[in-house]
Amino acid sequence: MTRIERIVGGVLALALTVVGSMAIVAAARMQIVPQWMLWLAGGLVLLVVVIDGIIIMRKRAFPVVTRVICLMTTIITITISGVGLRYTAAFNTFLDGVTTPAVTETTGEALDVTTTPFIVYISGSDSREGIDNPDALSDVNIVVVVNPQTDKILLASIPRDTYVQLHGTTGLRDKLTHAGRYGIEMSKTTLEDFLNITIDYTVKVSFDTVVRVVDQLGGIEIYSDIAMRLNAENKAKPGGVCYYSVGTQVVDGVCALRFARERKSYGTGDLHRGANQQEILTSIIEKLTSSSEYLLRLPTILEIAADSFETSFTRDEITNFLKWQLAEGTKWQIESIALDGEGTLLPTYTMGPDDPRYVMIANEESLASIKDKIREYLFTF
Repeated sequence: MTRIERIVGGVLALALTVVGSMAIVAAARMQIVPQWMLWLAGGLVLLVVVIDGIIIMRKRAFPVVTRVICLMTTIITITISGVGLRYTAAFNTFLDGVTTPAVTETTGEALDVTTTPFIVYISGSDSREGIDNPDALSDVNIVVVVNPQTDKILLASIPRDTYVQLHGTTGLRDKLTHAGRYGIEMSKTTLEDFLNITIDYTVKVSFDTVVRVVDQLGGIEIYSDIAMRLNAENKAKPGGVCYYSVGTQVVDGVCALRFARERKSYGTGDLHRGANQQEILTSIIEKLTSSSEYLLRLPTILEIAADSFETSFTRDEITNFLKWQLAEGTKWQIESIALDGEGTLLPTYTMGPDDPRYVMIANEESLASIKDKIREYLFTF
């Protein structure tokens, strides 16, 4: 074998390694390529290993340098393939955990979430006993409008104490948080009635989700307008205390959750808590989409959080949206608004006429402003 042939053999082995590795990683990225490509990638990897093995074993035909390169590329190929397949397995585990047939069953035509504006209702459960606790209240209620054509997201926070008519009921109204006791579908349809909108998808999370996701992201940035020293709700937190200074700072999952739940330190109480919750959500979105590094961690992040996360998005909708985000690298513009109102004591549907509770009567101008803003985000192209 001539020197040129040996060089060509080495280059060919290296090229096949690169192609095979890229193919297996691409196939593993949330299954964003057809199934046949996954088999092709596996075949390429196998071919690389076989060719490299032949070159390594044929000492006389190939120089030491070529054999060493082939040995290294074989190790690299097998490693990358293993990581890619692990990635696919993690994402499938997440999808199996959060998108069940009962949840994703829909009527009508499916939306193309990469081109069509859509509305998501995020319900934050107060349960620390898992996502399926039937007695859990809906402490966080955020209506998210996503417009992939304008690269804009609207976060509309509806305070937990907002006095609403529960869907399908008459007579006494109730606190929005109580709707959670009757299931996420009751919360969803009640908000649809209240805001005169159609909600396309729901996402239900427990407090555990925030802690796990933020920790997997290595913490997030928040802005606090006051200094606070709050007892952490997680006993595993060193010192059991979360400290917040005035200004921007990075917090871990436990202190992000504590920040999102605090209301007694603020004069506006639940309204300020809603703003903090929006800030946490915005920070998570911005960090996830700041680079493909974080977005590609999403399956592992959500696999960990799968037991405290539930959604009505289908598998295809999730994978298509993430594929689109990876390809486009969209930098979202996020706007936050919140419903305002006046607090008072009134009887509620859940607690009965003889047990008045604190509720918030929505300010009509604030409510109209939110409705207009939602329409603006849905129909601006």
